[in-house]
Amino acid sequence: MSIPKENRQQMINLMYLVLTALLALNVSAEILNAFRVINKSLEGSNKLLDVNSHVSYKAFEAKKLKEPGNAQIGIWQGRADKTLEMSKNLQDYIAELQKGIIQEAGGPGEEGAPMKRQDDLDASTRFFVEEKKKGYELKKKIEDFKAEFSKLVEPADLQNVLDKLPLNTEPQKKNGDWARDNFYQMPAIASMTMLTKQLSDVKATEGLLVSYFFSKIGSSEELKPDEIVFNAFSAQITSPTAYILQGEKFEANVFLAATSSKNDNVSINVNGAALRPDDKGVAHYSATPGVGEYELHGNISLKNPKTNAVTNYPLPPFKYTVAAPFATVSPTKMNVFYIGVPNPVQVSAAGVANNKLNVSMSNGSITGSAGKYEVRVTTQGTTNVTVAANGKNYGNFPFRVKLIPNPIAKVSGMPGGRINAAVWRAQKGVIADLENFDFDAKFEVLSFNMFYQPKLQDPGIASASGPYFSAAMLGFISKAKPGDIFYVEEIKVKGPDGLSRKIPGIAFKID
Repeated sequence: MSIPKENRQQMINLMYLVLTALLALNVSAEILNAFRVINKSLEGSNKLLDVNSHVSYKAFEAKKLKEPGNAQIGIWQGRADKTLEMSKNLQDYIAELQKGIIQEAGGPGEEGAPMKRQDDLDASTRFFVEEKKKGYELKKKIEDFKAEFSKLVEPADLQNVLDKLPLNTEPQKKNGDWARDNFYQMPAIASMTMLTKQLSDVKATEGLLVSYFFSKIGSSEELKPDEIVFNAFSAQITSPTAYILQGEKFEANVFLAATSSKNDNVSINVNGAALRPDDKGVAHYSATPGVGEYELHGNISLKNPKTNAVTNYPLPPFKYTVAAPFATVSPTKMNVFYIGVPNPVQVSAAGVANNKLNVSMSNGSITGSAGKYEVRVTTQGTTNVTVAANGKNYGNFPFRVKLIPNPIAKVSGMPGGRINAAVWRAQKGVIADLENFDFDAKFEVLSFNMFYQPKLQDPGIASASGPYFSAAMLGFISKAKPGDIFYVEEIKVKGPDGLSRKIPGIAFKID
């Protein structure tokens, strides 16, 4: 079997071979669980490969906009389209095989298990090698896929391209049998993981080929971030509010989406008034109308600096209302109330002193005075804030009640990724970080598991209670060396609302 040159592919192959070797000794629950962990990790990696392939393909559209007369772009984009079609067909076939092995092993499992009989050795043998021979079909389809995309690659580049691709159907031994090597007398979960690995290889091959095809017409260096490429235009208008009190000034921001600071080629007209964009490409419209309903209309014109052709984009319909005074209740942080934390709100009523307000609510409690209040809620759903003053009801104001969002697990301030071995060995535990949340809400880590996959060695699994690494985990960490992988999963946390919840795991590769 040839050795792939890509580090990621080498890692996946070595992990799979180590676990396969262990299976020859004993199909233990730990090994079956390790295959589940690897399968889940590969599925996450596959999503990233899809994103990378999509980003690479979008470069063709940007290139077309920069060079509309370049016929070579269409030729190489056509080859990329053909590759994406062939890749999708092969991925769909592999996905059907995954469904097939699940059914062969008793159907979907419970408690996160992909199938009922994960350790069934005969299911994989029947399905892939002896009776249905799906392993030989898969090998044939992979080889057909390689043969077809090889026709799309320039002959002079073919060997170099093939050397970089992870797809491989060579047997482990000379004159061997690839299907038997990978599926004969293997636990069903191991065969499932192998299929996920094949999906990963197909997606990685797709991305590398799309990047190769684009390299034949240019370089990604041409598409610098400061050279904005417009591929979609829409006129936009935004305003802090579409409903104001009499005597207040109405303000709106009018702009062309995806515009740039170089705005000499943009002209904006609103209700007959010519507006000039600022250095961010945004024009500002203002008026001070009386009570009533008003509508904004106009257009935004864009001139092509190279051809001087002008394109007009009419503004979408936009109406705003100027009303008589009324009471308002506005949250000072966001438009929902969160369980477990104090939610500050401001309450006012036009023409009424703040200290004269009578404020109450359902499904929760509100405290405070003089227009500044704190709301506490305990049950998800909706709640109403009622405002009254001087014997007059100013209205009921509905709000949503939600749980605090899930935090993100981190070690050394990182949610996974590559980490220096010395830095990793200095870590003591896991934290739950609630990113981009305006409230001061802390989460406590209750427990978590660690799966340790040293390079070319047997894996290890340990668990911990609380946020700190257990003694077994610290033992794994002390051995960390470049190429090792640590998975921190089954992370349970408790927030200020008192509820326990499970959050996604994280993975680190040691550099």
